[in-house]
Amino acid sequence: MSRAQGQFTIIDYNDALTLTGYIGSNHPKTQMYNPDNNSYTPNWASTNLVLTPSLYIIGTTTDQITSENVQDVKWYQGTSTTAITTGGNYALSGAKNHILTVKANVMASLPGVDFKCVISYRDPSTGLDIIHPISISFSRVVNGSGIVDLIVMTPSGNVFKNSEVATLTAKAELWRGSTVDTTNVTYKWAIMDASVTSSSSTGYDADFGTGWRKLSNTTNMYAGATTATLTIYAAAVESYAVYRCCAKDTDSASPTYNSKFYDVCTIIDNSDPLQVIVTSTGGDVFKNGVGTTVLTAVCYQAGAEVDASGTGTYTWTKYDKDGNIDTDWGTNGVKTGKTLSVSTSDVETKATFMVLVVI
Repeated sequence: MSRAQGQFTIIDYNDALTLTGYIGSNHPKTQMYNPDNNSYTPNWASTNLVLTPSLYIIGTTTDQITSENVQDVKWYQGTSTTAITTGGNYALSGAKNHILTVKANVMASLPGVDFKCVISYRDPSTGLDIIHPISISFSRVVNGSGIVDLIVMTPSGNVFKNSEVATLTAKAELWRGSTVDTTNVTYKWAIMDASVTSSSSTGYDADFGTGWRKLSNTTNMYAGATTATLTIYAAAVESYAVYRCCAKDTDSASPTYNSKFYDVCTIIDNSDPLQVIVTSTGGDVFKNGVGTTVLTAVCYQAGAEVDASGTGTYTWTKYDKDGNIDTDWGTNGVKTGKTLSVSTSDVETKATFMVLVVI
């Protein structure tokens, strides 16, 4: 029996095959700027930002980015249509010139910046070139002496692949001004779990609410569940998992005494034999209270679709705009079936639909 989880995404099935990918970063996606001393943390000028794309054929675990099938890789900043070249603030490296190094604090005076990587991949079975864009967004937070923010990062990456790594870590830092506050701060972690539907559910914690299960140290699963650094073992992740940290300032002398701060990260397992992609007939935006769509859970194993007829078990749950599970949706907070009809009555501002598949 195989299990996997999926969430909403958009796939272009006109392509000869379906590609997926992500961009890895050596720095967190938030850069702190302190106007008191005009400093950046991290400082991309002194410790350069390095962005490394990965490309996968859905249902496989081999990174294709340096393969002979990748014909071209181009990088763009923001909405610019001019590809980035080596020189000035940027440098390209790697077998396909696919690694982008940013050598300056390019978000100066900007609230954020997007980098887009456009990969041209030639399908060896058809000879067709597939253009696959992926992007990553960074934000600049102005953090004068009175501003506090929690940032969760994955310093060793966020992907398990086969047996290459046994563990990954999620690290939380509570920034106060331009420094990390390590004095009298407590931490706890939770995992997104649709089975936590009420305060009586196993693992429920009031600080996380419904839809999140509080973690505890478990052999070969989790370590450091009440520290700033959570160690996650490969066995703990089925397809992917979303983790949330709650940091509490317990310094009685602090102006934020007993305040709680939150951030999340995602860990992916590309080694699972079963992967789930959720397609939508109506896109991902409803406008002016009008719209309908049908979500379909499409399962892949070893690169081929499985269970096209939907004989497996498909369980859907909905998270509302605040990240809490909607226990009034469906029957006891769940709906079943390979497909799911969604209308505007199901979406108030924002909703995320999660599906658990057992085949």
